[in-house]
Amino acid sequence: MDRMKLRAIVPFLVAFFFAAVPVFASAASQPDFSAFNSMLNRSLEQLEKQLALTPAQKDQYVSAVTATKRLLLQMTMAGMQAKARLEEELAKPRPDLGVLWDLQQSIVEDGRTLRREAREEWSKLYAMLDADQVATFKRFIEERVDNLGLLHDFLLQLVLTPRERI
Repeated sequence: MDRMKLRAIVPFLVAFFFAAVPVFASAASQPDFSAFNSMLNRSLEQLEKQLALTPAQKDQYVSAVTATKRLLLQMTMAGMQAKARLEEELAKPRPDLGVLWDLQQSIVEDGRTLRREAREEWSKLYAMLDADQVATFKRFIEERVDNLGLLHDFLLQLVLTPRERI
C-alpha cells in the first residue's frame, strides 16, 4: 500500500481500533432497530406537529422523511456488511489493512445517491416554509445537534455494541 493511501486511512484506523476492536473480542448482540425506529418516528412526528404544515408542505414532508428513511436503511445495511467483512478480515492471521480503505470508500459511494435525494427533498420542503416554520425547523435541528442526535446514538449502538444489555 502506498504512503498516500496509508496517510489517508490512518485517522480512520486509529478511531476504528480504539472504538471497535474490543467489540469484536466480545460476544456481539444486535442493536435494537425497533427502538431507534420508534425514537426516529416520535422525533419526526414532533417536528411535523410543530411545523403546522399546509397540505402541499405535508406532501413534501412525507417525501423528505421517506427519502431519509431509505438513506438510513441503506446506511444500516452498509454498516452491517462492513462490520461482517471487517470481522472476516480480522480473523485472518495477517489481515489486509487495505480492506479498511475499501470499506470506507464503498460506504461513501454506496450512499451517495440516497444522500443527494434526501438532501434535495429536505431542501424542497425548506423552500416551502414560511419564516415561523423556518424558526421552528432551526430550533429542532439545533436541539438535535446539541445532543448529537438519534443517528449518532444508533450508529454508536451498531459499532460499540455493549457487552451486556442494561
